[in-house]
Amino acid sequence: MDFKAYLENENLSDKTITNHLRNIEKSIHFFGHDFPSQYSDEDLVNDIKHNELNLSQSLTLSNTLSKYYKYLELPNDHLVNYIAFINNELKKKYINRNKELVYPYTKKDLISQMNNFYENDKWKKYIISYLLINLNVRNEDLNIEVVRHKKFISKTKNVLIIRRSDILYIRYNYKTKDRYGTKENQIKSKKFYISVLNFFQQRQYDDRCPADLFYKFYNSTNQIKKHTPYQLKESDIIKIILNESSVSLHKASKISIRRGTDLKTLESNYNINKK
Repeated sequence: MDFKAYLENENLSDKTITNHLRNIEKSIHFFGHDFPSQYSDEDLVNDIKHNELNLSQSLTLSNTLSKYYKYLELPNDHLVNYIAFINNELKKKYINRNKELVYPYTKKDLISQMNNFYENDKWKKYIISYLLINLNVRNEDLNIEVVRHKKFISKTKNVLIIRRSDILYIRYNYKTKDRYGTKENQIKSKKFYISVLNFFQQRQYDDRCPADLFYKFYNSTNQIKKHTPYQLKESDIIKIILNESSVSLHKASKISIRRGTDLKTLESNYNINKK
């Protein structure tokens, strides 16, 4: 089995596989023709450290080399440890950058734009914006099907169930599901109810069939932000909400429960006003 087949067996995307193969070609040029026979994983880490690569480039190359050495059944512990180190350094930079960011929008601005979606019959945009702003969900949580009755759900996606007077939002699949389990939210907002109902009726004429919020969901930032206020990313929206001066630690704890995120994670990544 060649390296390409090995990567395919790991169920990686075509793009990821192409990038790994390209990185191996670059590695031969980078390390020379003695690669990999004369290079231990420790040698590789030392060479990466001493070349002019930024953290992201070092991470990309190290990930590929770690997989390649695993494929060759060669030791890769030094690469694995170096990858963990880089990820930690990138996280520190990310946290510091987040805390220094100043956004031109407030939560009030986001809600105003969300209501503008409603007034202009942009039901899908209203649904997505409402869930991001009020339930503080992640991109993955928006892989949703809309149904008229619980018996029609597939459980392969998250779901919005249209009931007599409210919407039941069930998350079967989200980032921290293994830790927090399935989440359910009863949503009584009239505007949200009307938006979901109208979206369903536009998409699906058979009440027994689900209507997917996205025809094909990629869990992509670019896919989601086309439908958000000011085309903001999900991460930007949660930052704006958490950085509001009115957000106390008590309110942040409620956000952590809705989102399925440990409160300490929110504290370490965002400026929370501890009232």
